Amino acid sequence: MSGLPVLFGYHASNLGNSHVPLSLCRFWHDSGRAVRLTVPSTESSIAYPWLNPVMTGLKKSLVYRFGGDDHPRRLTEEMFLKNERNSPYVYLWAALSSEIFEEFHRLGSKIIMERINCHRRTSRDILKRASEAWNIPVETSITELSIAEEERKLVLADSVFCPSPMVELSMIENGVTESKLLPTSYGWSPERFPDSDLPLTVKPRPVFLFAGTICLRKGVPLLLEAWHRANLNAELVLCGSIAPEIRDHCPLLLQGKNITHVPYTRDIGQLYRSADVFVFPSLEEGGPMVTYEAMAHGIPPMVTAMGGGAIVQNGLNGIVLAEMDIDAWSQAMTLMAENPDKRLELGRCAKARAQHFTWKRVAAQRAALLEKRYPSLWDITSQS
Repeated sequence: MSGLPVLFGYHASNLGNSHVPLSLCRFWHDSGRAVRLTVPSTESSIAYPWLNPVMTGLKKSLVYRFGGDDHPRRLTEEMFLKNERNSPYVYLWAALSSEIFEEFHRLGSKIIMERINCHRRTSRDILKRASEAWNIPVETSITELSIAEEERKLVLADSVFCPSPMVELSMIENGVTESKLLPTSYGWSPERFPDSDLPLTVKPRPVFLFAGTICLRKGVPLLLEAWHRANLNAELVLCGSIAPEIRDHCPLLLQGKNITHVPYTRDIGQLYRSADVFVFPSLEEGGPMVTYEAMAHGIPPMVTAMGGGAIVQNGLNGIVLAEMDIDAWSQAMTLMAENPDKRLELGRCAKARAQHFTWKRVAAQRAALLEKRYPSLWDITSQS
């Protein structure tokens, strides 16, 4: 069969990580590039001719109810291998088993791999340093065994998509062959945010927004301490679930001044529309889609290099700050709170920058990288 077979190992809800393969495959298909995306299951509202959910109806209910946590992924890998064993190329996402990589390598397929986050060794080391610096114990599932498994997958892969410069750097630092790496980004969907084109406004009392899991990995202790030191006439909105280590070890979360917690919302666009500054001091990321989406709404981002992904340019369309410099974050918050013109100018530039990172454009950029490396992958040469 011609085209690119893609395997994603989790339920496809079009939220979180599953939004990425669904978006890429949609625009590749629309541009005439044949794709087949195999997933364990989907929301009932999601249906495309190129999308193959392995489990539907009663089978889906039984497997998720009575099977183990890995059972849906294992069934999906088995079906994908059965259907695609003769494919010259396969696109495999992270968190699949090492066995599926081994098997396609044995069959002679070119393996394209997606790295959602940094190299696991880098991720573990970052989290360990942060835990020690903040004296906050945190559990991690990253073991030496899981690192070794990931490194084996990276050896077997012929190409590795890196969705940010920091992911690419982590691969190089851990000995991944640099010629394998395909530097790229994540993106955002204009159709999900029809109000992103509304004109930017200035409020007398600015709102700083954080969106994501409220955890050590996302740099929340730094954010809370910097907010406390700044002591602004402003509001900090934290949107996301609270990790145990933050709830147990960060009293400023509950006692801090002018802090609002939103546990979860399906309408994140409403929060973007109400925000004046996006704050994301993440310590370890892949390609933080919330940063792309916030910038698309004209919200100036204050981020770490990790939190900036491939989109934020320091001083041009956002502010990039060091991971552990609390005073720098506090001072930058004060600057943004007290300078509405600065917020507006950075916001306009952020909005303009985001137009280059719609999923349609990201899909075209990734297609160009693949076609340059594998000219026979798709039988078209034009880009859309």
